Amino acid sequence: MIFVTVGGSTRPFPRLTQALSALPLDELVVQHGPSAVPDGVAHAVPFMDFAEVLDHLQRADVVVSHAGSGSVICARRNGHTPVLVPRLARYDETVDDHQAEFAAALEEAGEAIVVWDVERLAEAVSAVPRRVTPRETTEWRSGTLHEAVRRAIHGQAPVPG
Repeated sequence: MIFVTVGGSTRPFPRLTQALSALPLDELVVQHGPSAVPDGVAHAVPFMDFAEVLDHLQRADVVVSHAGSGSVICARRNGHTPVLVPRLARYDETVDDHQAEFAAALEEAGEAIVVWDVERLAEAVSAVPRRVTPRETTEWRSGTLHEAVRRAIHGQAPVPG
């Protein structure tokens, strides 16, 4: 199963939801907010409560998400290397480009696969590495995600040196 989440924003994110047509629709569970999804998606709902999101993250083989910190942290804690499509201000998907900055830091740290061009979404999903177990997740490069978040918040280069 491929779990897709656009987060809790009430702003549409059609750039991502329309790109889903390049993925196997019968494998998709999509939390899509106010945006439409392609016909044929296995399961699609506008919003989910946190428990539902966690349940899907635990059961998913692959996670595709906006670059919201909560979604990323929950995906990583469940052993995923998430595929991120950051919401961008130029498309009125968010108020500023904080998601792009965060995604760039995570990409540089090797903690996520970032899709800057949605035409490459299927390619990115195919490149997702094996999911690690929750035990392995607590052992992955302790502090790397924290460091990426801290550096993105402070407008610093993604990784030292």
